[in-house]
Formats: sequence, C-alpha cells, structure tokens
Amino acid sequence: MLGAVAGASPAYADAGEDVTSRLNHHTNPNIHISYAYSLQSNGNKNVAVRDERADGNGVYSEFDRKNTKGLRLLNNQGQGETTYSDSSASNYVVKVTACVHFDGTPDKCGPDDRPGDGR
Repeated sequence: MLGAVAGASPAYADAGEDVTSRLNHHTNPNIHISYAYSLQSNGNKNVAVRDERADGNGVYSEFDRKNTKGLRLLNNQGQGETTYSDSSASNYVVKVTACVHFDGTPDKCGPDDRPGDGR
C-alpha cells in the first residue's frame, strides 16, 4: 500500500484567504461606493462586484486569476446589485480591486487585495 506523496499538490487550490476591496467616498469613509470580493469558502473561483451607492455611476472590479491577469468585471445594474464573473476552480482569483466609473473624469479605485498582503 502506498501513502500520499509528501509535498504533492492538490488537484485544485485557492488563494488561501478571502480577497476583498472596498472603495469608500474620499471625504467620508462611512459612505461605501463599490465592493469587490472573492471568497475562499467558494474556492476563490469567481469575483463579485457590488454597487453600494445610488449615484448613477457603474462600478467594476479589476482582477487577476492565477494564470490570467488584467481582467475586468463590470456592474451597471445600480445600487444594491451584484454581478458575478465566470467560475474556475483551477484558475482561481488572486487579486481584486473595487472601482467606480466616472464619465469625463478619471475613475477611482480602492486598494488592491492579494493573498498574504496582510489586508
């Protein structure tokens, strides 16, 4: 009988923690604008982005997967609505950033979150 090989990788992994980013209003941190997240309890298989403010602006998440960088998930559904990306167990999410889109002015983004960054 053979035992498990030491150091063998599982068939699928995840980021090892929740990765989350929230964009708050620049003068009042209690006013939330956009929230992007990928949960370890779901294997970091997808990204969600939620519009948290009724301001008429769309929100989005810039995100990276293990093998695919520079992705974007748009949410133009309005306040209280959440949009979800496609799901992949083998190409799990490793970074999220919550952003808001402004017409005619630069977009604003919250902090990036990556596994192991202490956030």
